[in-house]
Amino acid sequence: MKIKNVIISSILLSLMVSGIAGAYDTPDNYNFSQSFDLGMNFYNVYGSPYISAAIVGSNEFDRGQMATLNIDLVNKGKLLGFKNDRTPKDRDEIFAAQTEMKLESSVVDATGIMASLSIDPDSPIEVKSVSQQIGSIKSGQNSLTPAKFDIKIDKNAKAGEYNLYLDLSYDYQKNVQVEDANVTDQTFDVNHWYGTMVQNQTLKVIVKEQADFEIVNTTGSLYPGGEAIIEIAVRNTGEEEARNVKLIVNPSDPLSTTDDKAFLPVMEPGSTAIAKIKIKADSEAVAKDYGIDTVLRYENPEGDAEYSDILQATVEVKDIGFFQRLFGWL
Repeated sequence: MKIKNVIISSILLSLMVSGIAGAYDTPDNYNFSQSFDLGMNFYNVYGSPYISAAIVGSNEFDRGQMATLNIDLVNKGKLLGFKNDRTPKDRDEIFAAQTEMKLESSVVDATGIMASLSIDPDSPIEVKSVSQQIGSIKSGQNSLTPAKFDIKIDKNAKAGEYNLYLDLSYDYQKNVQVEDANVTDQTFDVNHWYGTMVQNQTLKVIVKEQADFEIVNTTGSLYPGGEAIIEIAVRNTGEEEARNVKLIVNPSDPLSTTDDKAFLPVMEPGSTAIAKIKIKADSEAVAKDYGIDTVLRYENPEGDAEYSDILQATVEVKDIGFFQRLFGWL
């Protein structure tokens, strides 16, 4: 059987989708080559592909998290009907008309799907992946594999819901023309008329509420060879309360401690607590500010153990003055 495919030039269609799904309009007029003879067309078909997208698994993430979004695509395109354009006159044309009707059903299939992901200009989410080729999806079927996009949530992102915009473009068969049909030999020629469609769908990603911390002040100072109680003020800057909070310090030379933990009360969002830690400075310590790595271990409202990012508590080591040397106030 001889089949010749003539790819007709495409016109980009605009598809505006509100929320997760929406409606779109297909222009009545397309540019097509002279090889497609509308006078030979038996049927006009109504329908088109429609790709619906959904995030596979949870769409909730922690601030500062790197994640891979798996987006499932399903073609929900529907064949809405046929309209007779020309009545066949003989056996060969009846055969051509029947063949055209069978081929016209592919109007709902999407081919050469390209997908990209974008965000709002002020979004705390960064899309790390480039556009990708998805392949083809027949009506009623899902993509063979989900579209995968790597994203990063800013560590300072506020808890809440954020939009991701999935941009899709693909080709589809707008119309088919069958000519030179021979019912006896069961042969025919085919011209395919293709269009291009664009869709935009909005997906929702949630940055979860959680406790977060910052060191707002450090009180106390040291002298070389001495030790002192250092008070570290910590504020919960997040949206959730933190329970059973334990502040853990990890000083490095020339500072040390034999008491590296302090227990804090329940910390509501916006509240500040004071941790008291005994710190010792080596006798050879140089007078300057030192940073102490500090981590908070806590339980979220569900009782799960969490750890904060590493914070820096600043401790000052001072020069030994005349009176300290004279009276041994170290």
